[in-house]
Amino acid sequence: MKTKQFNKIKPYTYLVTRLSDNKKYHGVRWGNKVPPIKDLRVVYFTSSREIRNEFKNNPSNFKIKFCWTFDTVNEARLYETKYNRKIYKNENWINKNAFPAILNKVHPLLGKKPSKETRLKISKGNKGKKASLETKAKLSKMRRGRKLSKTHIENIRKGNIGVKRSLETRQKIRLANLGRKASEETRLKMSEMRKGVPKSEKHKAKLRKNLKKFMWNKGNEPWNKGKKGLQLAWNKGKKFSMETRMRMSLSHKGHVPWNKGKKGAQVAWNKGLKLKKMNERRADV
Repeated sequence: MKTKQFNKIKPYTYLVTRLSDNKKYHGVRWGNKVPPIKDLRVVYFTSSREIRNEFKNNPSNFKIKFCWTFDTVNEARLYETKYNRKIYKNENWINKNAFPAILNKVHPLLGKKPSKETRLKISKGNKGKKASLETKAKLSKMRRGRKLSKTHIENIRKGNIGVKRSLETRQKIRLANLGRKASEETRLKMSEMRKGVPKSEKHKAKLRKNLKKFMWNKGNEPWNKGKKGLQLAWNKGKKFSMETRMRMSLSHKGHVPWNKGKKGAQVAWNKGLKLKKMNERRADV
């Protein structure tokens, strides 16, 4: 909601006119910790690079006007964008950053490289800040499909050398990768990368410990422990119902036993038979 409460701490829009050439600048301010009347030309000297220093050092050459105050930052920004769309082509206005940002939503600093000093300031300012889930989703969507250069990948690799991640971070990485399937090409690259890499004794001990968890027969005794003979029946000692026995009997009717007429307990069913005879026998069955 637009108001004119300039004695309250609220986001606001303002108008600055340079008297020497009558050029104007329309801006918005939402990070103020004091009311607008105690902020502009006292603490804040616009966001325009063209007039900021002059406005600060020679305030008598400028005339200011407070336009509106707003309840929220979003309302103030929307109003500024709407207003700047009307003036960005006019030569009497200094709002250069209004284009192309107001049309294509492209950041005015796109393509510009900040100095090391500026990057350090940004880094310090962002330390300890946690992005919201909405912001994280936007960043993720924006970065999809991007291909990093070899230099960038190498810099990331060097930066991660020796870095010890906390248990919480490792758990997050594990959950993020859960269910993902690497392509055949990626798996081959990973395999080649790991070839010949020696494992420490500590690493080997961890692998042994983890493998024990997945042993199918862990804690189970061998099935033939204490038994004699190599071919004990799997169903020895089990009792089947009359219905089951009848089904088994019917399913075997007409079948010729594989060892019929043979001597010994372990005579191969196809010993001495030629392929032709085998086919004839199958046809008879």
